Amino acid sequence: MAEDPQALELLTKRYGDVTFEALTAVLTPQLIRITNLDKRIHKEGGGKHWRAIFSVQITEDNYQLMQRGRTGKFVPESFIDGGPWREICKGRIVSADYNSGVAHGEIYTGKASSKSALADALDELSGDDFLEIDQYGASAKIVSGLAEYYLSESAQANGYKVRRMPEDTAKHLGSYYNYDFEFEKNEVSKKCEVKSLWGTDTDYARLIHGRGPGYPTSSCKYETQDFFAISLFLRTGKIQDFAFAPSVPLSEDKPYGLTSARKHPEHVNQNPICEIGNGSWFSSIDEVWDLD
Repeated sequence: MAEDPQALELLTKRYGDVTFEALTAVLTPQLIRITNLDKRIHKEGGGKHWRAIFSVQITEDNYQLMQRGRTGKFVPESFIDGGPWREICKGRIVSADYNSGVAHGEIYTGKASSKSALADALDELSGDDFLEIDQYGASAKIVSGLAEYYLSESAQANGYKVRRMPEDTAKHLGSYYNYDFEFEKNEVSKKCEVKSLWGTDTDYARLIHGRGPGYPTSSCKYETQDFFAISLFLRTGKIQDFAFAPSVPLSEDKPYGLTSARKHPEHVNQNPICEIGNGSWFSSIDEVWDLD
């Protein structure tokens, strides 16, 4: 793209006089190599949070990011060499000494009380790996947008008509849709909600919904969509990968369904195991299309 002025102009036309460097900074998280890694696990402040310690060099390029509280994700060195993106564990800057040029931080997994999860992550983490920091908070939205783009492209390639629901709806036009897509085939239309894996443990899907009228819990309702599409990017590093599940309660009559929230049986359990082939999750829209 750097060698194609027309491509850059197309991407930046909406924003005016934007350089390639600015676009790269916003779209691409910064990668910072670990300079010191202490894998001894301790409880932070004597509390419940298990942590290990790391350090990184403060440079001219990352100076503005090195602030107490800044978080990032540790990614493998193999990603730099062309391998798939993968989160090993998380990192948080605890202190930054600008005089010595060193920032210190804590390593954690997001599971506050799980020492074993942190130990497993530290077994994978190497001093050759990198701390990835999303400089302007754009990467999550970009991943979400790209995932929905590829889902739409795949559905159309397999003979479905695709309608993308608006992110908001004016009150005089009706209620909020609460789902992302409508797919249609052979004059049958079905609703699809797109979600992702749980970032702190990618074995699980994240089937959450904002609380409000009709939503006493932060779990999705079964009736809101006909099926879920879960982006597997956080697990596979491939933006085109999805798992699909029909939005029905698991029962003897419907063994392919999803378990219900404990206190709200009309809502789905918000963190189900997501494994294609386990009876609940499938690899394509076609496989869930006739399940109800």
